Amino acid sequence: MGKVWDVVVVGAGPAGLCAGISAAQEGARALVLEKNKDPGGKLPFSGGGRGNLTHAGEIQELCRHYHGGDGPSAACRFLRPALYAFSNADLMNFFARRGLPLVVEPDGRVFPRTNRAKDALHVLLGEAEKLGVQIHAEARVVHLDKTPSGFSVREAGRRKSTVKGLCVVIATGGLAHPQLGAADDGYRLAERLGHSIVPCRPALVPVIVNASAFAPFRDCAGVTIKDTSVILERSGMVLWKKRGDVLFTHRGLSGPAVLDISREVEPGDVLRIVLVPGLKELVSAEKRILREISLKARRTIPNILHDLGVSRSLARALVKAQGIDPETLAANLTRESRRSLLESLVLGHPFPVESVAGWEEAMVTRGGVALSQVNPKTMESRVVQGLFFAGEVLDVDGESGGYNLQAAFSTGFLAGRSAALKALGLA
Repeated sequence: MGKVWDVVVVGAGPAGLCAGISAAQEGARALVLEKNKDPGGKLPFSGGGRGNLTHAGEIQELCRHYHGGDGPSAACRFLRPALYAFSNADLMNFFARRGLPLVVEPDGRVFPRTNRAKDALHVLLGEAEKLGVQIHAEARVVHLDKTPSGFSVREAGRRKSTVKGLCVVIATGGLAHPQLGAADDGYRLAERLGHSIVPCRPALVPVIVNASAFAPFRDCAGVTIKDTSVILERSGMVLWKKRGDVLFTHRGLSGPAVLDISREVEPGDVLRIVLVPGLKELVSAEKRILREISLKARRTIPNILHDLGVSRSLARALVKAQGIDPETLAANLTRESRRSLLESLVLGHPFPVESVAGWEEAMVTRGGVALSQVNPKTMESRVVQGLFFAGEVLDVDGESGGYNLQAAFSTGFLAGRSAALKALGLA
């Protein structure tokens, strides 16, 4: 192709589409290359298909829910300029003005009023078309070379051609959900141009518990404990604490609190789950349970736990995990068994970790292009001028609740605008 594009975006997920749109808004000729047959990446599947697009709240509060670089504070410093450049409020206004109002749920998560993530994708594609953004599907980029005048971008897909761009935005996403086309393309392109890649691993992923330790809890699959505490221990030391909902699966633990802490979990760690969050102190909990036992001495322990708010299946599982016969009457519970049971209920029942689930179940990638090599004010590479990054390809990941999509939209918007201004000689 003889045409030279002002901005070439590699990847048509949320970050890439937003980069193309914001570049075109500045008057740049923008081309978006997508290796898959359809654009959108994981967006149509976000929030269980409902589209958890962002999270409500002030920018400073949002910043606290990201990780990457040297730690949460580094991730916050890096993302802050992008979040201010295109905030959660800006995102809500963007969709509302184009006929898709968003709704804030009580927990702060934000969804399209239609509860369909695909509707958000249709808005983005419609806006891209309106602005003249060209999207080439089935166009996998295999080589990206810096030239004296810009970049040479070679496709190995349907067209098998080379396009030229004054500036390039890499927005290829991460490794999560390879069944949806995720791959390491962006990391390879960045590394070939001299960038350091922080090793990648699954994040926002269920935790698989040691099979024998989890055996009593297998019948609890589908049980949720609301607003409880999750404690991550390694070699007897507490590393992380998180509060939120916990979901039991057929082989371990999931739910927002577990997903958020999963990025730090290693095989051999222990997750302690407080099974009765309403009993906040061991002493007061013991008094309450002693009272229940004295008043209901002829009832079984699982029934008494059920009266305290524990589901029947979880109550039986916990009793069996303590080595107590589920048919044991409250009056016959030994002092030692009572103490052990109380500690599991209030201080957290220990679940030894076998592993975390793989990339197929991960929602996001931990690791990526080193943040120290990217200018947070523009998303431009500090290594190669005219090269920009956006979205999950960067070494920054958010907690569950819409934070990752907001980061993708914000970094995509900032990268596209910055690339356009540079290509047009306005930066």
